[in-house]
Amino acid sequence: MNDLPHVKQLVVKYNGLTVGRLHEGPSRGEITFQYDASWLSTGFDLAPNSLAFTALPQTAAHPLFHGLHGAFAASLPDGWGLLLMDREFKRQHGWSPNEILPLDRLAYIGTRAMGALEYHPAIELAITNQVNLAAILKSVDEVVSGTQTDVLTQLRIQGGSPGGARPKVTVARSKNNTEILSGFNTIPEGYEHWMIKFRGADDPVDMGRIEMAYADMAVAAGIEMPETELIRVPKINVKPGIDADDYFFAVRRFDRIGNRKLHVIALDAILYADYRIPSLDYEIVLGVTQGFTQNAVEVERAFRLACFNTLAHNQDDHGKNFAMLHTDSGWRLAPGYDLTFSTGMGAEHTTAVSGSGKPDRKSLLRLAAAFAIKTKRANEIIEQVFEAVKRWHQYSAKYGVSLESAERIEEALAGVRKIFSS
Repeated sequence: MNDLPHVKQLVVKYNGLTVGRLHEGPSRGEITFQYDASWLSTGFDLAPNSLAFTALPQTAAHPLFHGLHGAFAASLPDGWGLLLMDREFKRQHGWSPNEILPLDRLAYIGTRAMGALEYHPAIELAITNQVNLAAILKSVDEVVSGTQTDVLTQLRIQGGSPGGARPKVTVARSKNNTEILSGFNTIPEGYEHWMIKFRGADDPVDMGRIEMAYADMAVAAGIEMPETELIRVPKINVKPGIDADDYFFAVRRFDRIGNRKLHVIALDAILYADYRIPSLDYEIVLGVTQGFTQNAVEVERAFRLACFNTLAHNQDDHGKNFAMLHTDSGWRLAPGYDLTFSTGMGAEHTTAVSGSGKPDRKSLLRLAAAFAIKTKRANEIIEQVFEAVKRWHQYSAKYGVSLESAERIEEALAGVRKIFSS
């Protein structure tokens, strides 16, 4: 067991440029960040109205992330990725989760974070370039079922960065889909960064097919989506007579363009909002979008997303599922992601619509009016989304969603449509 000292300082970098430095203070949870002078001259504000764009050292605006600033807490996984990280710290150093400090976690993530930020010096990891999805799937199933506590090294590395409850891995896929690489090394010409989602313990067997059908439905509803695909992964050591293949949802990453990384920050990190409890309203989502982008088109995109989540019964619409993306043109609302059927606590949306956890058309029209979206235009958007969601069976059949799942979802969607038709 390696007696690793806790990390006291990290350099934050963005595509090779120094952004600033994080320091662990004398007391636990006392972390300061200071922008580098060169970044203040040539860079951009990582989190407007959340992280001061100043040369002065600053502590976090809120203690929610154990003293870490939201802009950097956004680099850390939750759920599945956090589980893998905790197991590795326990295996290597004997640390329990409450002994691991935020800078330790950032050093472990190092250059593998979602988004563009990197943390140096990173904890050294042996990254194998070739990725075996079948072996990773087998390890995922063993960890989820509890039959194996040791985690396959490739799963620990490839699956340790993304957040969310469902197991997932980030990889680089060749455009002809013949080879899969790690994606954490420099990727060759002709490869693209993708994320592949596996099933959690409580997911139906056709979870990937459901999310793929929802992705098509979202595109029909006018939602900007990254490229998506239902991919086949072979199973290892299957019993005779059992299907030797499995299918999973894959999405092309919007925070990568070749070997270049784009900065992305979710609303929970911007606002220091606990995603595990209902704490947001779509008025806040549209307000943040307006504040970051100063662009009515982007605000309308956020409104359309609110309409889709409402009409498509995506009630797990918490603060991690909305993000701002920084490009060469400035800030914009990130493309849609994690759009699938879900039921929230008390059958209500995690993010309220104009104060309502069970929104109707009037709730959405109030939201539109608050951001100067004309009633006629708002109704046009609602109707486009309404018509797309009405065709659920078309999308579910296309991707082989089971009849049981398709009917269960249709029953819920019909209930929402009834509210909007009355």
